[in-house]
Amino acid sequence: MTTFQVIDEKNECFGVYGNEQFLYDRIPNGFNRTWVWSRHLRDHRVDYAFLYCGGRDIKDVCPSDLRGRFEYRQQKINAFVNSFLNAKIKIEDVCVFDLIPEKHLQHFLDTKNLICDHVFNTTEKPKNYSFLRETYETLQEISTQAININWTLLEKLARTDAKASSLLSRFAGKSNNVVFDLFGSKTGRLTTTSKSFPVLNVKTENKQVLQPTNDFFAAFDYNGAEIRVLKALSGSPQPNGDIHTWNIENVFSGAVDREKAKTKFFAWLYNSNSNKIQSEHYDRSKVLRKFYRNGVVETPFGREMETDNFHALNYLLQSTSSDNCIKQANKIHRFLRNKKSNVAWMVHDSVILDMSFEDRQLLPQIEEIFEDTALGRFSSSLSIGKNYGNMKEVK
Repeated sequence: MTTFQVIDEKNECFGVYGNEQFLYDRIPNGFNRTWVWSRHLRDHRVDYAFLYCGGRDIKDVCPSDLRGRFEYRQQKINAFVNSFLNAKIKIEDVCVFDLIPEKHLQHFLDTKNLICDHVFNTTEKPKNYSFLRETYETLQEISTQAININWTLLEKLARTDAKASSLLSRFAGKSNNVVFDLFGSKTGRLTTTSKSFPVLNVKTENKQVLQPTNDFFAAFDYNGAEIRVLKALSGSPQPNGDIHTWNIENVFSGAVDREKAKTKFFAWLYNSNSNKIQSEHYDRSKVLRKFYRNGVVETPFGREMETDNFHALNYLLQSTSSDNCIKQANKIHRFLRNKKSNVAWMVHDSVILDMSFEDRQLLPQIEEIFEDTALGRFSSSLSIGKNYGNMKEVK
């Protein structure tokens, strides 16, 4: 196993460094450990030290005997970059290895490789590493896709809406992308970084400014995802159709309407002290005995979280539901590789696709992938729209 680094992220600037050599034409077999993902690694299977250390900055995991050396080499590289910027050289148009002397790059990359080796040799591999790597690669590839924003419409909305005005001032004139933070929440539910366009919390009235780069958006959304997770973890089969309608008949004996069924069920579900619902189909105690021990929740996906008794079930269901959706999104992402359509982003229990008309016949296959989960068959809905703010459910 050889640790290496990609030298430059630009598409036209392929180059790697490992085993004390620079290579500009290939990644040799055995070069399989590095710090972070790169678009140049898309067709290569490598391990990432960044994932081993839970997304921490490389400076924070640098061992003490390398810290001074790394800081010095980093400063040298930064000095070169600043000198180029002062000389009005557009860094984005030139390959790094054509600007910085090779010996300085070598010193810096050698040190970076040593830090990676330290992480790999001293840090326990996460139990859910395979899932993390798969998800990390999906999210990084999503981050390279520019999103399409209707600036004219956003400017119009900004005249009367403070949220729209804030979006306009923050993102106008920039290359906008969705950049997820894989380690942004305790449960694994995705968040976005400060550099990302905030697709997870855009005001409903402003979602219409988000438009597809292809022809239309298609959103697959699980029906009652966290309820279905509890059902799966209780060992009960998944019902077809709407889970809330099923609960009306099988939990509430038809005595309530759909909205009351939802309200009553969720009030019971996330209050560990409530015993208002007794059902053979949902066994909270059995589930907690299996997945919560000694103050630690461990989900079916191998994610571990420290928590107290009161929050244990909430963490278990939210985390498992999120990872279950992300796992299917990873599969859809692979399915759409080399096609015009792509996964645009994910929002909790849904996956939003940027679809080309030429790929529309793939929607039934994508639905099959999305619903056929490791926890059983999760029913879903499909909504389609010309912008993200006007999505209509279709059958």
